[in-house]
Amino acid sequence: MYDLFAVIEHNRNVMLPLPANHAVITSLLLTVLLCSHETSAAPPPPKAACNAALQAALVTNLNFGDYEGTVAGAITVDTAGTRTTTAPILAGGIVSSAAYDVWTTLSGCEKRNITITLPASVTLAGPASMTANNFTKNPANKFKLTAPGAPTRVTVGATLNSTAGQAGGSYTTTFNVDFTH
Repeated sequence: MYDLFAVIEHNRNVMLPLPANHAVITSLLLTVLLCSHETSAAPPPPKAACNAALQAALVTNLNFGDYEGTVAGAITVDTAGTRTTTAPILAGGIVSSAAYDVWTTLSGCEKRNITITLPASVTLAGPASMTANNFTKNPANKFKLTAPGAPTRVTVGATLNSTAGQAGGSYTTTFNVDFTH
């Protein structure tokens, strides 16, 4: 390699023609460099293929914890898992935001934006019913993955609305979190 570059440098300064075998080597070297550049700038796969390769796994559930619902109010768990309230007395329990690991199995899809879609509200069932709404997400906007197989953590929070004298017991529901390109 060193001799080839020395000949090319010498040729440029003195303007002598290269021997035939050097011209072929130079041509091959330039072709390889050009092809390598084109490959790194390849567009991502089609959205449909990226959506099919997109994976998400629930890591933790959204938990509002325990509280005493003698008066109406709202309990909010933010995307960091911090709980605040407007009226019910908080009494402990497990508190967490929902967490999902999101990744792709198809190379190139990490170049595409991912959108998170959350429900407007859901109804929890138990001894009575309760509504959760005002869902939030982190990241708050579109995001990109870092590499195929490398998960990105997404967290979700919401507000639970309690009525005065809410019946004690366990309240549960499921809700959809959609990840799409």
